[in-house]
Parts: sequence; structure tokens; C-alpha cells
Amino acid sequence: MKDIPVLKSFDTVEYALGLMDDFKLKHLPLLNENTYQCLLSEKDLLAIPSSSITIGEPVMFAPSVREDSHLHEALAIITRYGLSLLPVVSTEGIYSGAITRDKLIEALSELCNAEAEGSIIVLEMMPQDYVLSDIARLVESNNAHVINLLSHTDKDTGKLLISIKIDLEDASPVIRSFERFNYTVLYHFMEKGMVDDVLQQRMDELLHYMNM
Repeated sequence: MKDIPVLKSFDTVEYALGLMDDFKLKHLPLLNENTYQCLLSEKDLLAIPSSSITIGEPVMFAPSVREDSHLHEALAIITRYGLSLLPVVSTEGIYSGAITRDKLIEALSELCNAEAEGSIIVLEMMPQDYVLSDIARLVESNNAHVINLLSHTDKDTGKLLISIKIDLEDASPVIRSFERFNYTVLYHFMEKGMVDDVLQQRMDELLHYMNM
């Protein structure tokens, strides 16, 4: 996104905090000409004794992604540091824009085919039992296709939770196949309109986690 404001060393703390408030962001990039220098946080600015002084050129951490980076990399950095946005730079360090947390969620939703019709099946298994080709083969044996697959390890049990979205609204035949081959079907969603609601809930949970 190129409409995100940027800061310069001669901007005042008050001005920077005002921009953050206007754009509902907790972070803004600091540039020197067009070169990305660092990412300033609201917390950093509030720690400065006077809001009337200029920002200067603080030496701070400068998280970023390249223009050709995958969404997963951006998600990992935003989550790790609890960022509201992440600068995008060229290989030469030239600032080209920023991706906000909200826009990242939208992009992930599109990547996950959240709007596509279908059903969701959640399997539970030990990590050593996970074989993607076996899961796909059982789905395809019922004239269905895997259109999205997400995995998550339950920290309490150590088990792997596999969320599979398939292009069948009635997933009963696929569920029966999984159960016949001793897969644990933890739960499933087949009501029309339910699938997108569930994926949206998962995205909301991810957004909540990234806000912590």
C-alpha cells in the first residue's frame, strides 16, 4: 500500500503520533529520502520526553520484506514483532510501500479460497502420521479436490490438526473414507454459508493473536 504515510527525521513527535492516530496504526516507517531507515512505534514516540521535538534519526530495528517475498514471510514477521504494518523494500533498500495487518489478512483469505464453496474437514493425528498424498488420494477417490489445506500443532497434545477445504458441499462420502482408514475426524462444517463463516472466524482469531 502506497497511501500509508511515512516519517522523516525533521518531523515532530506530535506530528508522528497524530498520523498514527489518523490512520489507526501503531507503527510508521522512517525514511531518509526514499531509503527505508527503521520502523517507529507509538510506544517509542511516547517515550520521548517532549512531543514538540523532532524525531531525529533513531537507530532502531528495521523489519521489512522484499517486493518478491511470500505472504508467509510477511505474516511471520508481523506476528513475531506484533506489528500493525510491515515496510516493503527493494533489494537496494528503497521503500516501495507497506502492507498492513488488515490487508495481510485479506490477502491470506484470498489465498485460502475463503470465498469458494465447499466443506471443511478437520483431522487430528500425530505429526509422524501425516502424509499429504494419502489425504489427497482419499479426497480425490470421492470425486472431490483439496482446494486449501492448513496445519496447526496443538501445543497441549502435540497432535497435528489438519484443516482441509474441499470442493464438495456434502462432505459425507469423504468423511466416511477418512473414518474407514482410521483417521480421526475432529469436526467438519458442511452447512451452506458455514464454511466461509468458519474461515472468517479463523482469520479473526489470527488477527486477534497478532494484536496481542
